[in-house]
Amino acid sequence: MRIRAAAVAAALLSITVSGRAFGQQAAADSALYRLTIRRDSLQALLSQLDSLGSSSGQGGERAKNTAQLIRARLERGDFQAGDRIRLQVDSEAQLTDTFPVGPSQELVLPVVGIVSLHGVLRSELQAAMSRELGRFLRDPIVRATPLIRVSIVGEVNKPGFYLLPPASVVSDVVTAAGGPTQIAKVENMYVERAGRRLFEGQQLQAAMAEGRTLDDASIRPGDKFVVPTNKSGSLFETVRTISIVLSIPLTIYALTQVFKK
Repeated sequence: MRIRAAAVAAALLSITVSGRAFGQQAAADSALYRLTIRRDSLQALLSQLDSLGSSSGQGGERAKNTAQLIRARLERGDFQAGDRIRLQVDSEAQLTDTFPVGPSQELVLPVVGIVSLHGVLRSELQAAMSRELGRFLRDPIVRATPLIRVSIVGEVNKPGFYLLPPASVVSDVVTAAGGPTQIAKVENMYVERAGRRLFEGQQLQAAMAEGRTLDDASIRPGDKFVVPTNKSGSLFETVRTISIVLSIPLTIYALTQVFKK
């Protein structure tokens, strides 16, 4: 009986440890792609993953792979060619603009020249830009905002690509696109990434109602918002258009009869 009890206790301990490891791995997977995560948080996750990676099996291998991705992010930073950064410098009007990141993770700025962003996380951008611009300007007041590029298509007034800060709320994407059209079915809006649906229906509506930010909602650069058509509204518009087209010959005929008289 004691042996059996010891076996059950060992099994429960194993399940608890495995559950904790799974939780740590899931947290690491989620945090790895947070847009505005801090360096110290990534380093803390890295320490946990290194501990998990020492275990054998699939879980240990997965932890090692995630740890490798975190190390690469810490070393390279977050900014890639084509990213956009919004700068506002109170003492220098030429530096108040939106600037693209170049192929070598650099900004080419008027007055200042080249500023490297290699190794800089989004959460470190403000401090990094204040430090770099402080080398050329005296006590500059700098506001630096990283922007992410998302697209929105379907039933909005201005479909296209938009640059928004990660701290923007999810509904700001629709607002930036001029709001939904009269035949939009906003409750069926969804988000696509690489052709695969990520968020839709009640999940996305809850994120908008709760005022969650793009980062909190796990929106990433390149994601696409799709606003479908309300089919009944679309049918109404179609019938209305057909009615107008059909009425044109009758109107022309009536006018010709009037002029004949």
